[in-house]
Amino acid sequence: MTVEAASQTGVKKGYDRVVVPASGGGTRSLSRKQFESLPLRERVSFLIEGTAQFFLGDQQVPAREAMGS
Repeated sequence: MTVEAASQTGVKKGYDRVVVPASGGGTRSLSRKQFESLPLRERVSFLIEGTAQFFLGDQQVPAREAMGS
């Protein structure tokens, strides 16, 4: 089910976790609150570079849909 379809049925939408590159290599997983607490410049760079992976539960959500919530 897409996030759009979920919103029409009252199911939770958006994202609850983001995986981004770690400074020393590899990745790090951030909660929605942690991601939104990052400096704006850092969040935007992840989005522009396409390196942020958004998840709702175990399902990956396209950035465009995740940011629409």
